[in-house]
Amino acid sequence: MGVLTELKLKAQSILQQDDAVSSQNPSLNELHRSNVVDCLRNVYDYMHELLDQLHLVKPVVVVNYQFSDDMLLENLEQKNYEIHVRSSYDDDVVGFIMKLERDERINIALESDSNIQDIIREVKNAGCVIAEQSTYNIELQGVIPVRVYFKSNFDENRIYVIIDNYDTIGSQQYSLKPESVDEELLNEFGNLILRRESKFIELLEGSRSDSSQVIKLKEMTEDSEQITLTQNMSESRIKSLFTRGQHLYLTYHERITEVSSKGNELMFGRSKGSNIVVDTDCVSRHHAKLLYRKGKFVIIDQSTNGTFVKTQGGQEVFIQNEEYPLSGSGFISLGKTVSVDNEHLIYFSCQ
Repeated sequence: MGVLTELKLKAQSILQQDDAVSSQNPSLNELHRSNVVDCLRNVYDYMHELLDQLHLVKPVVVVNYQFSDDMLLENLEQKNYEIHVRSSYDDDVVGFIMKLERDERINIALESDSNIQDIIREVKNAGCVIAEQSTYNIELQGVIPVRVYFKSNFDENRIYVIIDNYDTIGSQQYSLKPESVDEELLNEFGNLILRRESKFIELLEGSRSDSSQVIKLKEMTEDSEQITLTQNMSESRIKSLFTRGQHLYLTYHERITEVSSKGNELMFGRSKGSNIVVDTDCVSRHHAKLLYRKGKFVIIDQSTNGTFVKTQGGQEVFIQNEEYPLSGSGFISLGKTVSVDNEHLIYFSCQ
């Protein structure tokens, strides 16, 4: 096995440890946490771009909605798109919110033996607003909130996707690994929002590790837990939330070094005082340094022989007495080109 393959497999395996191992290792727990936060950051970025385009294009989206088994609501207009976030020590949530609206109220006729308090609680849990009520009738405002949100589960290294009131009143929950939230899934999420043909649910079904929980209106109880996104933050606050946990992981000779976006700069070189000591003739004593600036990890060469950077799937870049931003994952080589016989390659992975 070549050294490139060996280093790559070693670095990637850190993020793929089973739960039993990760629960006993704080460093691996932190890696998993960073992986989940990075996933949510990508979701937020996609949602934000989608929201910008929806506000510019203002597409007319008309929906026929199966409110209940015997009630079809026709010609509701989908509008009022928003992004909501919630953050706590235990979890982060980013959600896409919209409303289905019509001018007429939604009338629910009650049977004589209906428990009106149960029904009131159920429609309120679904986010609907009661305009009027009587013994045998409830009138709701003609607005149905629809929510699709992504919620972290740091302990299990997973993402929960919860869909509320999309086709009918009720909630569906899916569990998937962060790496399943890829470009294809996000593109199909966009199709879902525009009510186009979409494989979003199909992809969630294929990715999840447990059964979905489907809660219909009539099945809700007082103890049904609803995740509400009540904190609507500004764009700058959201961006600061999702950039607070950026990390870079460097693997050199089986040793892993973590660099935080809030940490100090890191030094590479032959000097024994360097954070990563690379003891070979082509490396300067203070060869290069790495720091976090303006949302990016940046490597700055200050050596005689320069520094080579090669991202996964990208071209090798040579810098000398200049800087280069790091993204994704790849290799850093001090004073010598990246090659399979280079025993001093440094593998990096931005999370």
